[in-house]
Amino acid sequence: MKILYFCTFYHRALLFRQQMDALIKRGHYVRAFSSAKYGEGIAEKFQPIMDEMVVHKECWNKYDRTLFFPRQWKIEKELQKAYHLEDFDLIHAHLLLSSGYSALRMKKKYGTPYVVSVRVTDLTGFIKLPYFRRMALKIIKNSSGVLFLSHSHKKEFEEKYLTEDMKSDFEKKSVVIGNSLEPFWEEHPAKPRKSVNDINNIRLLSVAKIRPIKNLTVACEAVEELNRRGIHATLTVVGEVQDREEYEKILKYEHTEVLPFKTKEELICLYGSHDIFLLPSVNETFGRVYAEAMTQGLPILYTKQQGFDNNFPDGKAGYSVYADNPEFIADRVQDILTNYEEISGFCIENSSLFFEDNIMNQIETFYQNSLTRG
Repeated sequence: MKILYFCTFYHRALLFRQQMDALIKRGHYVRAFSSAKYGEGIAEKFQPIMDEMVVHKECWNKYDRTLFFPRQWKIEKELQKAYHLEDFDLIHAHLLLSSGYSALRMKKKYGTPYVVSVRVTDLTGFIKLPYFRRMALKIIKNSSGVLFLSHSHKKEFEEKYLTEDMKSDFEKKSVVIGNSLEPFWEEHPAKPRKSVNDINNIRLLSVAKIRPIKNLTVACEAVEELNRRGIHATLTVVGEVQDREEYEKILKYEHTEVLPFKTKEELICLYGSHDIFLLPSVNETFGRVYAEAMTQGLPILYTKQQGFDNNFPDGKAGYSVYADNPEFIADRVQDILTNYEEISGFCIENSSLFFEDNIMNQIETFYQNSLTRG
């Protein structure tokens, strides 16, 4: 297959290149198109993925962010300069409305079929407006396949936006496939844990960019609640500071320590020295960090009806929690402590579901089935 990744934020995420490389190893031809506003630049850690396999164009200005159509037309102009779209078997639009809108227009012009991913930002943005809701349904209807990264988000889309006449076709061509882990985590499995490291000091870990949407202050409050209950607990927050005000709030909590961004080689040591992984994000498309924590035997606490929820029943890999309820989170920490060995073992055993080969087998099948629909 010849596949084009139409991903306007390719230059800000390593995941897409990992998928592309995995597909190329399987004999497929894959290229990417990325766009950005003028002067945005590319962070140093993303420079290695900006090579001959991707065309990246700065082609819109700060005002275009709120002007949907002018922005898309500028992106489409550069996309058509970059590639002969009729030469590809399939376009993968990695956002429902922005990428999906242009993929639909390219299908009409060049006849190239497309599949579309639906992310959490697609469910919280333009789609709430009636015009864009109709557009989203048109994009879905004309697509050859629809990929969700979360069972919760697929259900939400079906219940809120899908019309009755579309349900049958939608079920045939829609799938839920989570993100794959980096091979590093498969290569460094942990041994099963019989108990927490120190029963007199329960250590919780959060790994995330420090910004309000990650809801880290609620994680801090949950740890304070545990201490009020007589359970000595601490929280370590690891991540790049993207919101200074949020960072200052976190620093005020007595039982919380904040560490800067860590490489995966450094992070694996932190997973080993902690007992439970907690990240009650307000919104989350998938959340690879939960799967990372599972490989190291950490029971996980994740937000109800967000990205990672419904991969496993409650009580198996951990628990889903209400993002705005620190008392509820503290209750679930106590539940984990009563059954720690079994939950930790389940995490290690079932983290393999997110290993690269398992996920890429599903994605490859999704592409092949989508091509049969044309």
